[in-house]
Amino acid sequence: MINLASIDDQLDKAFDLACFIQRDRNAAVRIVTQALAKLEVAVTTQGKRLYYKPAGRPQLRRSLPDRLRNKISFCDSHLLQRLIYIESEPYEIAQERSNGSTRADEEDFVIHFVKHLVGKTIKRNSFYVTLGLSRLLHSYTTAETMDIYNAVIQNPESVKDDYYYRSRKGVLMQELKQRFGDLINVCHGPRGEERFEADENPGRFVELVRECLNFFTPWNTPCLVPAGIDPIREGIPSLSYHGKSEEDKIEVNRIHALLHPDCFGRLISDLHFDPPEKRLDIPRFFYTNDMDNNGSDNPRRQPKLTEEELRSIKRELDGNSERRKAAHAGLLRIIVDGKERASFDLSEKNSTRFHVQRDSELIEVRSRNTSGPEVLLASHLLAHAKTDDRVEHGDVSITLEGGQRVSIVVSTATDGTDATVDISYRETNPFRAASFLFQQTAQSIRRSLWGYRSILAATLGVLLLVIGLVAVIKYWRKANATLADPNQVATNGPTGVARKKENSETAPAGPDTNKPSTAGDTSRQPREVVQPSSKTESTARNAAQKTPDVKTASETAAESVIETRSTKGRLAVVPLSSVKKVYVETLGDELPRQSVRKVLEDRLRANNLITLAEDRNEADALIEVSVVKGSDSETQSTAVVQLINARGKVIWPNGNSRRKYHGSPDDISAQIVKDLVAAIRGAG
Repeated sequence: MINLASIDDQLDKAFDLACFIQRDRNAAVRIVTQALAKLEVAVTTQGKRLYYKPAGRPQLRRSLPDRLRNKISFCDSHLLQRLIYIESEPYEIAQERSNGSTRADEEDFVIHFVKHLVGKTIKRNSFYVTLGLSRLLHSYTTAETMDIYNAVIQNPESVKDDYYYRSRKGVLMQELKQRFGDLINVCHGPRGEERFEADENPGRFVELVRECLNFFTPWNTPCLVPAGIDPIREGIPSLSYHGKSEEDKIEVNRIHALLHPDCFGRLISDLHFDPPEKRLDIPRFFYTNDMDNNGSDNPRRQPKLTEEELRSIKRELDGNSERRKAAHAGLLRIIVDGKERASFDLSEKNSTRFHVQRDSELIEVRSRNTSGPEVLLASHLLAHAKTDDRVEHGDVSITLEGGQRVSIVVSTATDGTDATVDISYRETNPFRAASFLFQQTAQSIRRSLWGYRSILAATLGVLLLVIGLVAVIKYWRKANATLADPNQVATNGPTGVARKKENSETAPAGPDTNKPSTAGDTSRQPREVVQPSSKTESTARNAAQKTPDVKTASETAAESVIETRSTKGRLAVVPLSSVKKVYVETLGDELPRQSVRKVLEDRLRANNLITLAEDRNEADALIEVSVVKGSDSETQSTAVVQLINARGKVIWPNGNSRRKYHGSPDDISAQIVKDLVAAIRGAG
């Protein structure tokens, strides 16, 4: 597991970045936690496992946490930065669509636009970063953009023609339009060129954009652009090609030169173009609610993470680790950019195949078990080719704490548009592998038998018929044998009634006739065989044909014990007024479900009446929340809620019904807690 104490610098940067984008401290903590959870099980195109167990010296007997990963490398910090962008987006959309106190203001829209533009370009390469910064954030011409890229790439053969620049610009505009929708408009320039409708006074955003680019520059990268040279004729050696082994690092340095405001300013000055502040071209944002620049009182700069916040992050990561150890033989769900694309039951098969679009970014493999929340098993950021916009080939894998191995193979389609993804799962631990194989075999046998269910049903019917006939025959024979043996009738009747009648009517008179015998009486003479009278024979027939429903004292006591044990084994019904500790379980669409769960748990921890259980077995009741994304808005969701006790009975709302809520995750969670607390207090 990632050791938080060893990555203080990166953790503080991640928190500052999340606060700058979101402005809400609680949301920033959740964003960092979710990004770290994905980083912990992320795999790269180089086949590196970010979660691994280094080979330690066995004689040291080092504890397991000390043997696990405890540092974030140079490349890992850039992955964490990208994951912050991805995890922040649902919160940004919720903020933009909100009409409450958390609504976005004009500065928020600018930050979200610049962040999304940077995120969409850095996942590709320095060419797209050049294109986005020069043509969409600034108003440099296509010819000027070609010179800027030539100065950065230091290879004239890699510079494309102007048609390629225009076509790729169209791709970026389409992605931005898809993200912001009606908040931005597309217009046409003097020569029919498509551009975003610009703000009338973009100069007022110069400092804000500069701050954005400082935050979005790749972490821990150097400034390598010198001043006072001709970057095309003289070149910038530190940005030129130095072989395949160094290309990835140099490509990150090129992106730094384009994003970092000081480096980009020197590069533009060396090329003798207008400075970036004069060419700033911020889109005009069209929002419906009445906003100003004071949409929230939360500052963008927040103090560092507190000890309690660090413990909260650690608890979440520890919980994920424990759930991964136990996760196997369940349902795997494949999430691509927040939407489910495939799923497969491990009791039936070990792999699945599906397609992803060329602009896809993040693949997640999640395990859904019969109990507890979902757990993230693996995450993979897709790589894109440098020569075009297609998804690159990749073959990656990760081995988790419990020995589960998840492999992801990405194959580029022949037409260069979509890519095929194969995901497979296997157990590397021998004991788990044997158990896993047994479950799959048993399930296969059950499916095979179910295929012949008509034959099985007929066979079972014949078998039951034969058993019934045998039982009837045996009963008939026993009844006949009983009638043929009068002594058995007289002495072994079910209730002793026949024996008493026989003795009273047929026994000879004498003083010892009614004397009771004991087990120890050795002087007892053999009993004389007495023929039954007609009345006795009639009584015996009735006794043999119908047994009275009379139970002995021992039978009654045994049944009482069984009933008592059964009653004690049942779970007690917990009334609503006695609920003190609850466990939250969410179902439904991935992104709104995660948001509602996090906010709901935070609000439950903050109230004084109900406590949050970490384990569902410790809870008095289960809050089951089913969340569905709204069709009219990506941030508005519908949630259906029930409170269920340990017996599976719905104790809130009344009547085994469900309570429905609609709105943002914050609104839904606040109303659920408010209504539940009111119901518990009212029930008391």
